Amino acid sequence: GAVSLNVTAVGPSAPGFLTVYPCGQPRPNASNLNFTAGQIVPNAVFTGVGTGGKVCVFSQQTTDVVVDLNAWTPAN
Repeated sequence: GAVSLNVTAVGPSAPGFLTVYPCGQPRPNASNLNFTAGQIVPNAVFTGVGTGGKVCVFSQQTTDVVVDLNAWTPAN
């Protein structure tokens, strides 16, 4: 399956990025959201669902992350 998410970085410690991807798969070499220190930055993300129905979030810098689920589509 796949999910539509709203992902927000809140108060990052330094410039960086977030990458959202299916858990259990290699992290892609692309970002879903870029930020600078202290910002609150949202972005819409569409990604597959991985192992155990989970989605992983990688952050290059220390930041709080808020993830809201907008929609889910089952696997065919």
